[in-house]
Amino acid sequence: METELQELEIEQYQANDHTHDHQENHLHSRTSIQPSISPKGRFQRLQEEPEYFSHYANREPKNSSQHFCTFIKIFCTFLFTFFLGILIGYISKKDSRASGCFVENGHVSTNETEILRDIIKNISKENIEKHYRYFTQRSVNNENFDTAKEIALLWTSMGLKDTQPVNYSALLDLPGSSPNTITMKNGQCYYPNGQQCDEQIKSHQSQEILLSYAAYSAKGTVEGEITDVQYGTVEDLQRVTQASNVTNNIALLKLGMLPLSYKLSILKDIGFRGALIYIDPCDFPKTSYLNDNLFMVSLKSRMGSYPFDATKKSGNSWTVNGDFTSMFVQPVTVSLLNKLFSIPQIAVPDKCTPFVLPEKEHGTVSLNIQSLPMYKNITNIIGLLRGALLPDRYIILGTPHSNIYGDNSQEWASGSAIMATIIESLMSKVKEGWRPIRTIVFCSWDGSTYGNTGSYKWAEEFRRILETNAVAYVGLHNPINGNISLHSIASPSLQQLISDSIKKVQLTCPEKDFCLGSNVTATQMPGDANYFVNHLGIPAVQFSMEDYKISQVPNIFSEAVFIKKDSQQVIPFFYLHEYIAKLTLEMVLQITSEPLLPFNALDVALEIQKNIEGDVLSMKFLKEKARNLRETVQLFQSSEMRPANDPVERDPTRVRMLNDILQNMEKNFLIENPLPGFFRNILYRMDQKTTQFSTLEETENYTKLSKSNETLLEALGMVLNCINSAQLYFSESLYLFEDGSDRNA
Repeated sequence: METELQELEIEQYQANDHTHDHQENHLHSRTSIQPSISPKGRFQRLQEEPEYFSHYANREPKNSSQHFCTFIKIFCTFLFTFFLGILIGYISKKDSRASGCFVENGHVSTNETEILRDIIKNISKENIEKHYRYFTQRSVNNENFDTAKEIALLWTSMGLKDTQPVNYSALLDLPGSSPNTITMKNGQCYYPNGQQCDEQIKSHQSQEILLSYAAYSAKGTVEGEITDVQYGTVEDLQRVTQASNVTNNIALLKLGMLPLSYKLSILKDIGFRGALIYIDPCDFPKTSYLNDNLFMVSLKSRMGSYPFDATKKSGNSWTVNGDFTSMFVQPVTVSLLNKLFSIPQIAVPDKCTPFVLPEKEHGTVSLNIQSLPMYKNITNIIGLLRGALLPDRYIILGTPHSNIYGDNSQEWASGSAIMATIIESLMSKVKEGWRPIRTIVFCSWDGSTYGNTGSYKWAEEFRRILETNAVAYVGLHNPINGNISLHSIASPSLQQLISDSIKKVQLTCPEKDFCLGSNVTATQMPGDANYFVNHLGIPAVQFSMEDYKISQVPNIFSEAVFIKKDSQQVIPFFYLHEYIAKLTLEMVLQITSEPLLPFNALDVALEIQKNIEGDVLSMKFLKEKARNLRETVQLFQSSEMRPANDPVERDPTRVRMLNDILQNMEKNFLIENPLPGFFRNILYRMDQKTTQFSTLEETENYTKLSKSNETLLEALGMVLNCINSAQLYFSESLYLFEDGSDRNA
């Protein structure tokens, strides 16, 4: 795979490749933008074309001792030139008609639009169901089912021949041989679901209880007094620390509101040694079937850092250390808490009462954590659909194919079935000679449950190439979580494109209680998009169907991995799968097939200004910087973007330059040291209710607890640097275009 990507990067095309591409794709050449997109000079490119030699090898008349007459020479030259002109005119007319299949005057032509429409139309719920059943039935009926291998074989059978497995060895923190336990001071022992340790465990329950743990938690036994800290916000911790000494205590912590890794870091700083984490029943949607289910979490940050850098090399040179934190962490159910403590049952009609531990209930418990760090092989599947004109620009489409259940689970089947259907639809047109402008990279990720390990390892290995060539990431992370509303998460630069795509792709709902609308947000994105957003700084988008319109308590379902029985699986509404597949494919095709990238720089500048204006702490100069950035981007939008979208004024060279600017603009908004669990990319907020940068908002709250503004000043400095960087970036871009215009004049 490294060889494949490097070949695309350096763009060394062999003569036989040109022959093959010309025969299959001459109908889709774009003569109007060839000067800017050619990886080589025009003359060198023509020399490599096979037809070049056949058309022009005999351009000069052969010398012959039998033809010395000047008149004959002139006549032959004139005659040759005449027929050559006819031939060139015929070929040019033919090529012009052929190129119309792809673009006309820089715009996607009618024929090309019809091709793209057919690709999306070919997506059907029947095909998705076929692939879904294939994955789930094979994994259940075959003990030796290898998910990665089956996915690779399926993609290849559809015509995606450029498909390869990429293997890594990674340190995973796996469940121990026996369940973790919680023991009261009186010696009564419980499992995380509330079952007593001396009770016989049913076979299916044994596996579920084993999987209820916190990966990368500290291991061993710890004893401490339970202290209820609710969600672990600064206000909650202020109340707790003012009431009592919490040193060496064990926190009773609700999941949600803030990233778990951030809350654990604060708990550790103020003296806690461990935490029992649970989900308040009031935080579940009313339609959810997950209420009080067992779950697991990964403490390996899904939002930024990756503490372990395992490599593909074999040997015993690694130091095995599976602890991400010195905190002892265990997920539990409310059923267990009701057995550990005397919780008064307050029934209020049509109202859920949040779980609160009575003030006098501060029992001492002992946690026994037995997870096992182990190096395991993980396998990503990577497929390439090479672009016809810009093969060195990649749109990455990714979905996970594994979870804590191993291969015998339906958890990953929805995303994998949608991915397979998208590939099938695309390849049906590729076989007819069509190809996209840019390269599409299909990725099926392994190790996603354990901190997105597979996507991190692959992207880190090819980082040098991806930093230059990656254009956008489109994710299929848990696309079907419910049937009520569409939830779209995207960079601000893509939100207008998403709105347009949603208008194009209509969803027909069989029942009026379903499909209650949609919302587009720039909130922190769960799943494997993490690396591409926070380390490569490229725009990203993913769609999912949810059981709620706006989560009242954010950051629960992105961190908890629920352990469900097969009978409790979400009913696979395949019309929803079809809807997500069409929306996802629409986004991929728009980004990969438009000559000018459909990224909106002005929306990014407006988002920055909105976040600054909403921040009461922001100094006047910071707001002034945000306004200056908006004005510069407005000038850039009007002077460069609008002419580039006009077929009359479009200059192919400027289009390539503009695309490079749009592709790299979000790199200006990456900060070096975010709070644990917060995105490095400041364009993404913690939740929809936040009206300012999440990093600034939380550091402002943290000053109340730390009694120091050092962290806040550091955060303000990082945000200021981002705005200054973006301002300079667009100013220099304008200067570059002006300088180029002066030279051309």
